[in-house]
Amino acid sequence: MEKILVKAKSVFLNSLLILTGCWLAVALSFQLYGVYLMISNQEDRMTEISNEISVRIDGTFKNNPKNIWYEK
Repeated sequence: MEKILVKAKSVFLNSLLILTGCWLAVALSFQLYGVYLMISNQEDRMTEISNEISVRIDGTFKNNPKNIWYEK
């Protein structure tokens, strides 16, 4: 029984490390894309992306159907 708990703990921690690594890779990729847009003088595109993310997640836009907090 003890070996099963150790194995389960190991699998859980490895999964958590992989998930964290993937999250960091996505965040770094997004940040590098933002730097690319700034270098190529496309700040307006980054502003559009930022505004879209804000509308979808920010609670102050909960009257917008695109928002995750939208209540019909």
